[in-house]
Amino acid sequence: MAQGGPFLPCLAFLLCISALQAIDKAPNVQVYSRHPVEIGKENTLHCYVERFHPPKIDITLMKDGVPIEDVQKSDLSFKPDWTFELLVHTKIIPDGKSEYACKVNHSSLTSPKIVKWDQVH
Repeated sequence: MAQGGPFLPCLAFLLCISALQAIDKAPNVQVYSRHPVEIGKENTLHCYVERFHPPKIDITLMKDGVPIEDVQKSDLSFKPDWTFELLVHTKIIPDGKSEYACKVNHSSLTSPKIVKWDQVH
């Protein structure tokens, strides 16, 4: 039997996995509505966050700087490059005055990333 036996390939594999986990990738954030904006008509606001690593992330939808409590989240999933993606969404009724945004906290960021929703109508 060669020196190191079967443990050497296992050790190499674990080192590769550890190296992958050590790479932080900042998230891409997109904020958009499901339907075109119509003032006074219910819509769904989405915050899609992708290409981040590690998977631990905090995503908050906000209205006028205040967190929205009633939100839905997709299951965390990963892409072929082993980065992750997550969708957070909620029902809203645009009034043309309120400001909506998505706030993302992640270990790759030095401060929270806030992306405002552009209500083009």
